[in-house]
Amino acid sequence: MNPYLVRKVIYPFHEQIMGRKTFEHLAELERLQSLSPAQIEEVRFRKLRELLIHAQQNIPFYADRFTHAGFEPQKMQAIDDIRRLPFLTKAEIKQNIDRMTWKDSPGGLHRYNTGGSSGEPLIFYFDKRRQAWDKAARMLTHRWWGVDVGDKELYLWGSPVEETRQDRMKELRDKLTNELLISAFEVSQSNVGAIFAAMQRFQPDCLFGYPSTIDLFAQMAKKQGLDPASLGISVVFSTAELLYDHQRKAISEQLGGIPVADGYGSREGGFVSHECREGRYHVMDPNYVVEFIQEDQPVPTGEDGEIVLTHLDAWGMPLIRYKTGDVAQPGEGACSCGCGFSTMQAIRGRTTDFVVTPDGRWQHALSVIYIVRDIEGVDEFKIIQHELEDVEVLVKTIPERYPTDGAERIVAGIQKRMGDSVRVRVNLVDSIPREASGKHRYVVSKVAHKGL
Repeated sequence: MNPYLVRKVIYPFHEQIMGRKTFEHLAELERLQSLSPAQIEEVRFRKLRELLIHAQQNIPFYADRFTHAGFEPQKMQAIDDIRRLPFLTKAEIKQNIDRMTWKDSPGGLHRYNTGGSSGEPLIFYFDKRRQAWDKAARMLTHRWWGVDVGDKELYLWGSPVEETRQDRMKELRDKLTNELLISAFEVSQSNVGAIFAAMQRFQPDCLFGYPSTIDLFAQMAKKQGLDPASLGISVVFSTAELLYDHQRKAISEQLGGIPVADGYGSREGGFVSHECREGRYHVMDPNYVVEFIQEDQPVPTGEDGEIVLTHLDAWGMPLIRYKTGDVAQPGEGACSCGCGFSTMQAIRGRTTDFVVTPDGRWQHALSVIYIVRDIEGVDEFKIIQHELEDVEVLVKTIPERYPTDGAERIVAGIQKRMGDSVRVRVNLVDSIPREASGKHRYVVSKVAHKGL
């Protein structure tokens, strides 16, 4: 499809019929990024105050929370006043999900879930407003790298592709908007040639996906005598995982010396920050209040802190002072790229792993995470691949909500992904053991660590 037609007609029309003001927000972000930090701070304060007043008036959970804290958003004087409110945890969201949504949200609410970096499944809801601002932020940061709406974008992504009416409609939409999804779950030595051929036909301008999967695909292509650099991709957008320096270098070299631009965010947290051409991670300030805390206190520049998010446009289900479990440092000083948004640095994040199937396919960990996290009543989980055909699933449940056929569904789902010969053991436990580092890895493959 002609990129100009997509940019000026098709995509704006799509967002309009979806009830999203995406392109209006994109224009606003374009304007705001050139303002001074003080001017951007005024915008953030106004949006934060409006969000908190809305939450008090329309969200029962926050109405009670504000009352208990003696907090009146109408009397706020500065953004830092938000520190009078307690932090929001995943456990609280699980316990109060029915009281945390705006029932009269324009356009309705859209259900999402995530395995979460901590291995704790979480259900949450988006409204049209949040969807539009998140999309606009992503469009803006693509422009930093010379990629505009309508340019061809290839997704090496983790969404399982099933033959449902909804997926067929999405496939048609992707064609009309110059987008192509290739499942990250299907990257293997046996079909890397077919994936490469599909990429050649599509001729993408940019590639968006998990750095581990992009690196793996490029390695496999090289082993089969294929040249990823010949695809003509101009930039890689890395997301959803910690991007290691060696991965950035390898991906860049394998694809012809192109830049690899990294971003930080999450499904529940949204599109939080993105790397500019100067290598700084700019926070989407008009959309967020981001805090970095250690022992519940703000940390100075140069020190690690847990990332705490308040999404200023999540009105359907506000996330106010949400503790992400991810770690980074606040940035310092202005960036020479000219963008006035603040920065973050030393993003630690969390990493995922691969599982290896008996027929030689390397599947992203999310391929099995999806199976477990979608079952009602799963509180925490950890999937361990001990041997090629031996998988153990540790599950901590909420007994009154966990279905009687939960274990059977987990076994069937993982065998469908990995093969019927794989022995899957589901063990209900009282707690999930942590790694030596103290972090929780929700998938550990002892097979994948042996290398390609």
